[in-house]
Amino acid sequence: MEMMDMTVLGLLALLVIILLMLVGRNSKLAKENKKLNEILDVKNVTIANYEASRVAVKDVIENFSSLDDVMELINAGESKASVSEKLGIPVSKIELIIKFDKLKKRD
Repeated sequence: MEMMDMTVLGLLALLVIILLMLVGRNSKLAKENKKLNEILDVKNVTIANYEASRVAVKDVIENFSSLDDVMELINAGESKASVSEKLGIPVSKIELIIKFDKLKKRD
């Protein structure tokens, strides 16, 4: 009976050791997972910022390419609404182009 008790105790001790090792490993993996999620969050923010920059640059290029046409019509006395209608550009972009032209002339 005593030998069987020792075997059971030995197996129980072995199971406890294995369990403690698994808990430690799980804790380590949880920390690594947290770090990876933080890296992923930074990556997602970087991509979002890149996309926003790309859209902004595209918008500036589109506005810049129509700057001469817009300013020619504005300087000829056309209203922003009229220029918007003729060129198919929203009034808000017409206003942006006018501001850009004023800044360009200051330099």
